[in-house]
Amino acid sequence: MKCFFCKGNLVDTTTSDFTDFGDCIIVVRGVPCHKCTECGEVVFDLRVGERVEQIVDELKDSMQEVAIVRYSPNAA
Repeated sequence: MKCFFCKGNLVDTTTSDFTDFGDCIIVVRGVPCHKCTECGEVVFDLRVGERVEQIVDELKDSMQEVAIVRYSPNAA
């Protein structure tokens, strides 16, 4: 696969996703992604992106300040 922005090569790896709601931050670690070897752009597959959104949605209402969770492809 090629990077949408710089046309560099995308490699399979993992990353951390940060979501800042202003009053709380949620970090999801170990998220599978494709990362550009040239510019560092990160791309998620649709299923992975939807799962990250689900994880964040499950946590955001019970948050006080910061949550750091490990990515899991399965619903809790």
